Amino acid sequence: MRNHLKNLSVHYQGDYNKIKWALEHKVDVPNYEVMCDYVCIGEKYYPKALYELTNPPFVLYFRGNIDILNKNCVSIVGSREPSIYAIKCTKKLVENLREDYCIVSGIARGIDRVAHEVALDFSTVAVLGFGVDVIYPKENQDIFNRMYHSQCVISEYPPGTKPLQHHFPNRNRIIAALGKSLYVMSAKLRSGTMHTVNAGLRLNKHIVCLPHPIDDESGAGCNQLILEGADILTSLDKV
Repeated sequence: MRNHLKNLSVHYQGDYNKIKWALEHKVDVPNYEVMCDYVCIGEKYYPKALYELTNPPFVLYFRGNIDILNKNCVSIVGSREPSIYAIKCTKKLVENLREDYCIVSGIARGIDRVAHEVALDFSTVAVLGFGVDVIYPKENQDIFNRMYHSQCVISEYPPGTKPLQHHFPNRNRIIAALGKSLYVMSAKLRSGTMHTVNAGLRLNKHIVCLPHPIDDESGAGCNQLILEGADILTSLDKV
């Protein structure tokens, strides 16, 4: 079954619905070789948190140490163009969380990069919307290299898959599922970060938002979430 799931995943490029259909209709596909490690649903090292999803990935490809996901995790998300205030708060927050929690994020520009960077000497997992052998964005090459060797990079998309726009909402549901809490450090009213929050809400995750000045558009989504009932991050020392 493991090999069959891997072959379906590669054949259908990680598309959950197509893989599910192929399983239900007992579709045969060619055998594919993959040049990285992977874990299938139902196996020992498959992250238990992903079973909360209505559509958990059938296969997770990874580079690095998958055991990290056995730790307590928190997810940290935010915009690609955060304010200096949000960056400083994210650094301080991760410094206070990293000894007790694995830091999960999406290795994008901005808040994601900051979260991973501060946690690199502890535990951090990057969830990708493309293959684990693809570097995106290119300026994060240094972070990728360190995470490959000492942390973990995971994706439901097989090696070689390019970063297509429709992959990222799917990626976001995994980020939301892996964390016991979801910290939102910056977010515009309409953004990928808000998609991650919506995924977290569907999973009844604890949502914690950094409040922002009312004239800061990069934090307007955080302020709106607080108005709607999300917890306010009022201290970076006691979290």
